[in-house]
Amino acid sequence: MHEKDRIKIIKAGFTLYRCSELELVVKRQSVAGQGWKIESRHKTKKAVEVERQRLLNNPKVIQSLRRDE
Repeated sequence: MHEKDRIKIIKAGFTLYRCSELELVVKRQSVAGQGWKIESRHKTKKAVEVERQRLLNNPKVIQSLRRDE
């Protein structure tokens, strides 16, 4: 996603999340230009997937679609 688009989405009140099964972390960006902050660390890929599903149920959350991290 382009930085300009992220800024618009964040200003509209959304939070962006990136779930990395490789790093076993969930990162969030809620302030434009501040980079990705680690929200939580997990011990298994399954735990990351459970967190991803929990986040997808929140209407104010948008998930980055990069699954190759």
